[in-house]
Amino acid sequence: MRSLTDFLADLPGVMPIKARRLILEGDLLSTEERADIHSRDRSLLDLVLEVGPDAAMAILVAYKKGRLPMKRGERPSDALAAEAYVAMSDSLRKQIAERRRKEQAVKDPSLIVESDLNDHRLIDRVFIQNNGPGSGSMVLAGVTVHKQVTGYTSNSGKSTGWRVRFDWIGSDGKPRHSEVSPPEADNRRNDPDRNWGLYE
Repeated sequence: MRSLTDFLADLPGVMPIKARRLILEGDLLSTEERADIHSRDRSLLDLVLEVGPDAAMAILVAYKKGRLPMKRGERPSDALAAEAYVAMSDSLRKQIAERRRKEQAVKDPSLIVESDLNDHRLIDRVFIQNNGPGSGSMVLAGVTVHKQVTGYTSNSGKSTGWRVRFDWIGSDGKPRHSEVSPPEADNRRNDPDRNWGLYE
C-alpha cells in the first residue's frame, strides 16, 4: 500500500505538507474515510501512514474539485498514478483484511493459518502474548511449534541479545524452522573457538 506522502506526491501541483495536515486534521474526509488511513505497522511509534482505497478515492475527488492546497499558479490536472492506485481498490481491501486478521491473531491464535508460521515476527508476538517471553510450545494452525530462546552476552558483559528460533513439522511432513539471531551471537565471548573471549 502507498504511504499518504507518496500518494500526495502523485497529485501534481499539491502542497504536500498543507494537504497532509488538512487530510488528517481538517474536515476534508469523513470519519469513515479518515479511518481508512492506517499506520503501516499498527504501532503508535510508526509515523508512516498508508492510504486505503476509500481514503484515496476521497482525496482524489477533493483534488479534482480544487479542495486541496495547491502551489502558486498550479491547478488540478491528470493524476494517472493516483487513479491507478484507486483502481486497485479490491486488492487493497484484501491486503487490509489480511493485516487485520493477523493483528487479531496475536490475541486469538485460532486465526493463524499454516503459511503464517513463516512470519517470524508475527509468530513471536503470538507466543509472547499467549505463552510468555521465554521458550515453549504452542499448537498453531494444527501444527505444534516449538520456540527456543537463547541469550548471548555482549563482550563487555553489560547486555544480552536473544536468539529466537521456531521449529515445526509442516503438514507436508517436512521439518521447518525460522530463526533470528542477535549481533552478540557472533562475538568473542560466545565463541568457544576464540576461548569464550578470554585471553590465553
